[in-house]
Amino acid sequence: MNEEDVRAGYVHQHAIQVVDFSSQYGHDGTMSYVASNLAGPPNVYPGYGDFTEACVFRTYGPWWKSCPSARKPINRAPATFHSQDYIELLFEERVYPNRIDILETYNPGSVVKILACNTSPKDFEELDPPEEVEWVTLWAGQPEALPARPREFSPPLKPCPFATNLIRLEVNQRLLEYYTELDAVKLYGILESNELQNSADFQSKHVYPDPGICETEKMLRDLVLVDKKSAPGNNGYFDMLPSEVIQLILSYLDMPSLCNAALSCSFLMHHCYDPLQYTDLDLQPYWSQVDDYVLKCLQSRCSHLQQLSLAWCGRYDMIKGPTFIKFLQHCGSEMTCLRLSCARFLYADCLRAVGINCPLIQELDLSSCTYLHDIALQEVAKFTSLRRLNLYRTSVVGSTVRAIIRSNAGLEYLNLGGCKSCDSMDDVAIELAQHCPQLKTVDFWHCRTLTNIGLRALASGCSLLLELDLGWCPELRSNTGCFVYLAQSCHLLKKLFVTANRTVSDTDLFALA
Repeated sequence: MNEEDVRAGYVHQHAIQVVDFSSQYGHDGTMSYVASNLAGPPNVYPGYGDFTEACVFRTYGPWWKSCPSARKPINRAPATFHSQDYIELLFEERVYPNRIDILETYNPGSVVKILACNTSPKDFEELDPPEEVEWVTLWAGQPEALPARPREFSPPLKPCPFATNLIRLEVNQRLLEYYTELDAVKLYGILESNELQNSADFQSKHVYPDPGICETEKMLRDLVLVDKKSAPGNNGYFDMLPSEVIQLILSYLDMPSLCNAALSCSFLMHHCYDPLQYTDLDLQPYWSQVDDYVLKCLQSRCSHLQQLSLAWCGRYDMIKGPTFIKFLQHCGSEMTCLRLSCARFLYADCLRAVGINCPLIQELDLSSCTYLHDIALQEVAKFTSLRRLNLYRTSVVGSTVRAIIRSNAGLEYLNLGGCKSCDSMDDVAIELAQHCPQLKTVDFWHCRTLTNIGLRALASGCSLLLELDLGWCPELRSNTGCFVYLAQSCHLLKKLFVTANRTVSDTDLFALA
């Protein structure tokens, strides 16, 4: 920022910190391909290509959704939700934003949404948070397949009703042939403290809240409406339809549409509030509106809940642990799938509540729950029926993983990518071989203690493997014959990553082929 711009009230600034993100190609604690590279001025732009100084996310292309480890989507996800990853950036000055430049230096076109928040981590550190956390969508669009050249992406922004220093980017890389790379983000705007913000012209541009978020939030909150009995024989053609047909029709609606239908008349409200409409609940698309109040409103509807996603939800105290625990006490008895990726409200008691109240749980996603300490993750070792477990970027240690494996012999999908505290990975692989014969996919991305001993044990005990990620596992050596042994033992393999392994030879490739 130069002094003249500040005096005039207009400033431009680069991010000073990455405060949260969902995934990264690089490894925590390093400088290559990590999310923190997006803070500060550009390192690469206007250059183009694959540079370690850029921010890179974990996945790309459509095939991640079709590989053996891909999860089935939870019903009722809205067609308008495209986001696969996110990153949140903190800026020094609060401004009313009027422009954002995103510098894309490799495979551009993945940014699909830009949001602003009325709070930031500093507010909570200084014990001065707002009464209500509010996110506003400044821009939203579709992913694009663009020419291979650098791009300064500056989409038209919607007015923001508050000054902000926290910006969130959401991306979708399904159209890309390789990873996208982001170099820097520059925010332009008018200072919060400047007298220009009080002028009529300025206020006319910044008083409109985001209608999409506000409408969805109102719909979710209207779930608390009291059930009413509809008058028999007074509902037109609906009275001619069996209840099962009406329930089937309503089952095709996404959550906002279901809420809208409930508000149309008491007859439909009765059907929209039926617990059978809430067996599958994906709240990730509405992460910015889901709070304690929404969970309490949904609680009475979810007595038959089987699949729940609260991925990305709960940041900045929007959801508190006790509310989540109470929700599970009322709604967890039939739950088989629980997705909590990047959930920031979790602690040991929450995972203990999952074990107590969800005896049928088979899928648990705790990816990027970096705030969870290993002592909390030890609660997962008390589960006995897990088939799918995602611990990507958590602080789990080797002894906890081994205890989890011994308790869940039916484990089929395990993600340990980026678990930098997980030592003795050979022992983990040996435990998998001894206890999990049905294992189909395992992710060892950036597991630096896995050697040929662990890989050979895994191959001999888990012959049903379909997918194996050994990317950035530097202790695996081709001259030990471990890759050839893997190919000879696991004939069903469909996907194998050996990224950055410089020892892979022609002999290995011929064996795999």
